[in-house]
Amino acid sequence: MEPVIFRQWTNKKWSVLASLHKVIVIATLCVSYQMLAQEPDGTGTDTSRGRMIVELEEVETMGQGPASLEEVSLKPVLTITSTDIREGAATSHEDLLEYLPQVDIRQRGKHGTQADLCIQGGTFDQSMVLLNGINLSDPQTGHFQLNIPLDLVATDRIEVVTGSATRRFGTNAFAGAVNIVTEPVDSTFFNGSLKTGQHRYYKAGLKANMGGNHLSALASFSTSGSDGYRENTDFRNIHAYLHTAGGTGKLRAHLMAGVNARKFGANAFYTPSFPDQYEETRTGLTAVKLLYNQRRVQWDLDGYLRLNRDRFQLDRNDPQFYQNDHQTSTTGADAGARFSTVAGITHIGIRFRQEQIRSTSLGEPLNPGETITLDDSILLGYGHVRNQLNWNLNHTWEKGPVTLSGGLLLHLNSDLDGGPRIYPGADIRFRLPALVRMYASVNRSMRLPTFTDLYYQGPSNVGNPDLMPETATAYEAGVYRQDRHIHAGMNLFFRQGRDLIDWIWIEEDQIWHTLNLNRIDAFGSDFEVRYRAAGTDRRVFLLESAFFNYTYTQLSEISDELVSRYVLDNLRHKFNAGGSVLLLEHMVISARVTAQDRNGTYQAWDAASGQSIQKPYNPFVLLDLKLGYRLENFFFFTEATNLLNREYFDFGNIPQPGRWIMAGIEIR
Repeated sequence: MEPVIFRQWTNKKWSVLASLHKVIVIATLCVSYQMLAQEPDGTGTDTSRGRMIVELEEVETMGQGPASLEEVSLKPVLTITSTDIREGAATSHEDLLEYLPQVDIRQRGKHGTQADLCIQGGTFDQSMVLLNGINLSDPQTGHFQLNIPLDLVATDRIEVVTGSATRRFGTNAFAGAVNIVTEPVDSTFFNGSLKTGQHRYYKAGLKANMGGNHLSALASFSTSGSDGYRENTDFRNIHAYLHTAGGTGKLRAHLMAGVNARKFGANAFYTPSFPDQYEETRTGLTAVKLLYNQRRVQWDLDGYLRLNRDRFQLDRNDPQFYQNDHQTSTTGADAGARFSTVAGITHIGIRFRQEQIRSTSLGEPLNPGETITLDDSILLGYGHVRNQLNWNLNHTWEKGPVTLSGGLLLHLNSDLDGGPRIYPGADIRFRLPALVRMYASVNRSMRLPTFTDLYYQGPSNVGNPDLMPETATAYEAGVYRQDRHIHAGMNLFFRQGRDLIDWIWIEEDQIWHTLNLNRIDAFGSDFEVRYRAAGTDRRVFLLESAFFNYTYTQLSEISDELVSRYVLDNLRHKFNAGGSVLLLEHMVISARVTAQDRNGTYQAWDAASGQSIQKPYNPFVLLDLKLGYRLENFFFFTEATNLLNREYFDFGNIPQPGRWIMAGIEIR
């Protein structure tokens, strides 16, 4: 009899496993087969017998947890796991995103103060941020995309899809999407942490989970602050978050609510002429999600409300000199369904979203009855409302080693004339031997101008209410191999951008204006290897995890005379590497290194002369280190960011901190 070797599973659903609503690891199959296949004692191995290799169908367990990007992408999804979160010398989501390929994090202030998220050579306005599949993108400005109403302590994992994802998620996913996932579990526990360090830095956090048969709840709270690493870089942050999940049988409900509040000195954040800038932001979210799951049909209903207030002062010592105050509200309702038939898997979704702003400066003048007065003195006399409706249809079909996916997004918007706009796309993936996959895709994408792009009027920036949406056609191809321990892959992309929005320096006016650039093409590639040891292996000097990735991106310049503020300042070369090693039985050390070389120039400000000159961004290398010791339920650690004490800029005229050493304790 020929032995049968089970090599892998293909893409089908099994209701028995799905009913468990758990992540299922198929391990007993291999163990049982090995036991049955053992030769009787005293016999040798019969090498004359043939072997038949059979590829079994892949088990797809349909859980009822929050939305995952894994379900809608044929290309590999970059994932930061809960283990990665624990190991990293990180205090915010952006600290961890920094080490992913094709992701560019440009920080103005550290430790979650403010950062821009850029993916695949795009700008900070061209990426979508989701929380459990709910769109958190800020309509005022992409500078607030990472104003996520929860702290890192409450995060289970972070998923990133690079490249155009408009047809799946909507118009903000121009260059990619990030999904923050939180998951209440059916156990009860309490975690706490306390951290302190240089520059009078402190952070305290609590996380509690209550689990039951039909209801689970996750709650977290954190507060952090510092006097700053240089003048006017102090900050205070507060995060509070609650996620409850409950239900029986096929129906499950999730309720989420969160808030964050940030106050920070914004030294030269938006212009170097005024180093005493100051800003406060408050972001709140409430959302409900209903999920229905059976073997061949799944559907979900979402409703959410996101509120954000931004208060900016050009001189914190003289608030009346120049200040802006903005309130935005984003209301959305989403409905989606997934159908599994012999013809494949079909996703259908419809999303309504209303974006509204009331402001001291952004928008059109409001009628007296529409204005809002804050704190008895701040009149929000300008505003704008826009409504958008997105309908998307995507279908995935698999035959043997080939998987095809295609679909489109139909977009209607109250600000755009000419009827609905259509953004199609298609993907193909080939399954090769030895767990190797090849894929290719072509997708159209679009991004609406933010309210800041349209309406901002300030001492050094002027918006443009006549801006058109950005559009692009993106082509991608890649190959990867993935098993339980190792992932390796390579990706190529080419994006033809049209009418891209950027702030351009007009020499005659000595001011920045927003314009639609006619054409900018982006080309890039990346290579990545990740390794994770088996979770049960606790050998001394064990390499628990390791990663290496390199990204190259190049953008075409439409004019050598153009002084671009954002679009052309992408990372040209980016190298990341790191890992975690178990030194002794209870001691672990983690290291992360990044080397970056940025395109573009910035206007270096000379405060003495009041003049600025163009300077290129200099390349730099950063090293972060974390050393921890486990003792029963306690974890003691010390960590250092920028251990080599390098001087570097993510944005011109905003030097980032040097070596920053911290220490703390976690109760797990």
